[in-house]
Amino acid sequence: MNAMILLTALSAGQPPAALPAIPMPGAAQPTPPMPMTPPPGMMPPPTNGNGEEPKAEEEEKKDEPEPYALMRLLSATGLGQRMNDRGVSVSGWVQGNYTLSTANRSNLPVTFNDRKDFWQMNQNFLRIDKAIDTEKDEFQLGYRTELILPGTDSRFTIARGLLDQQLRNGQNGTAKKYPIDLFQAYAEAWMPNLGPNGTSVKVGKFATLVGYELVQGAETPFLQRSYLFQYNPFTHTGVLATSQLNDTWTASYGAALGSDNFIDSTNRFMYLGQLKWAPKESKTNVLLNIVLTNPRFDIAENFAHYNVYNAVFTHNFSDKLTYVADATFSHINGTPAGGSATWYGAAQYLIYKHCDKVTSNFRVELFEDTKGFRTNAAGLYTAVTYGLALQPHRALTLRPTVRFDHNNTSRPFDGQPNLFTAAFDMILRY
Repeated sequence: MNAMILLTALSAGQPPAALPAIPMPGAAQPTPPMPMTPPPGMMPPPTNGNGEEPKAEEEEKKDEPEPYALMRLLSATGLGQRMNDRGVSVSGWVQGNYTLSTANRSNLPVTFNDRKDFWQMNQNFLRIDKAIDTEKDEFQLGYRTELILPGTDSRFTIARGLLDQQLRNGQNGTAKKYPIDLFQAYAEAWMPNLGPNGTSVKVGKFATLVGYELVQGAETPFLQRSYLFQYNPFTHTGVLATSQLNDTWTASYGAALGSDNFIDSTNRFMYLGQLKWAPKESKTNVLLNIVLTNPRFDIAENFAHYNVYNAVFTHNFSDKLTYVADATFSHINGTPAGGSATWYGAAQYLIYKHCDKVTSNFRVELFEDTKGFRTNAAGLYTAVTYGLALQPHRALTLRPTVRFDHNNTSRPFDGQPNLFTAAFDMILRY
């Protein structure tokens, strides 16, 4: 807890002259639209938005790690014992970063470390979880709540219609420096007799299925997110079912009110789908994701509704080396500038585990924003990122990272076509 207080104090003590304006969620400007394992960088996280996958009961008992500090403290109390009896856990982390860059003031459209020469407390992340066990042949009810309490990342992740007034009531009508975000809040039911091998159903606000990277800072390889991640959905509000068809195939399907909006006047029917190929003994798995709606910009609400088509390929060459390819195509009609707009690209990752305490993460990305609809600067972006994940203690991760960005058409980086950033972020789990 002392570390949480220290990070908060460091952040509060270094206010920027003025934060860049963060447009409303879903707007056409450079804003995260609409958005998931062991400690960061140690192996690729599952792309289910939750940062973990259910384990078989026997494996869970054998490999379950010791709880972090908060749950250990609670276990000594009557409340903690009742939580353990009911399968409820509480955990979280504090993440902060300091970034040097060649920009004059802002690193946008690069995120989540958008501030130059400034200590940011990105996330004070809290998770309350009652997980379901899909290996059990019995009906179960669970839930998950995740909050950023607070953090600069919330300026990008807040959904339209839920706490989004924080994006307007800061200094001079801009976003607050450290907003709060209710990132996920859903109930989940496991029905073992529904479908060939059981079906789970989520109802509420949940992370998107699209893409490889996550909002959860402690469970994604890099502080600096890819353009593919930043400028596609973060969350949906609705219903999502997942059915295990057989030992190889899993299907997810559902309906939502849109991307990155809650219950709001921007709501529009949206179909969510995923097909997963992951043979049990294979070192390879493939995810195909789709987000479908009427892809037309809502002029009256200044909100973007768009379609997304995504594929993620993962291959483990060995226990140490993993390769990931993530490709996405998105499009919208009726933009404020007139006509349609597309943005698409691919990111490739190499993750090498030197030992239990040191991992190298490497990413190369190409991202085309054809009309500048997402980033406010048209052109082909090329980004190369390398970082280390150092773990001197299981609860502490240190990540030095360097990144180079280039746009072949525009000058989006404070009037320059190139941007170099060197960042250091620290994650303390509790």
